[in-house]
Amino acid sequence: MGSFLERFRRSAGVPASVGGDISAELASVFLALDEIEREVGALREHSEAAAAERLYEAEAEAQRIVAEGRACADSERDEALRAGVQAADAEAVAILRRAGADAEGIRRAGEQRLPRFVDEVLARVFEVAP
Repeated sequence: MGSFLERFRRSAGVPASVGGDISAELASVFLALDEIEREVGALREHSEAAAAERLYEAEAEAQRIVAEGRACADSERDEALRAGVQAADAEAVAILRRAGADAEGIRRAGEQRLPRFVDEVLARVFEVAP
């Protein structure tokens, strides 16, 4: 190959000997180019296959992440709902306790006032009665 290239070093870039043996000299170059083309083709196929595999893996990972996110969101939503229900239950219990205490206060006030009202009603009845 070195002797072949040496012939092109002249300023015109034309091989030193032109003729029938040039085909034989170039045949080895073209054979080498053919081998390079085969290697490039194999590399391209390998690269395309690797890219397709990475794309498939990335899509699968993205689907897994989305599914995990949905599950997490569902879990968080359920937890928030449970917390809201617990808070509402606690508030309802507090309201019922306050209502019970208010009812007890009203009952006691009624018990305390009842004798006075009975006395007042009886006094009016006796006033009106002949």
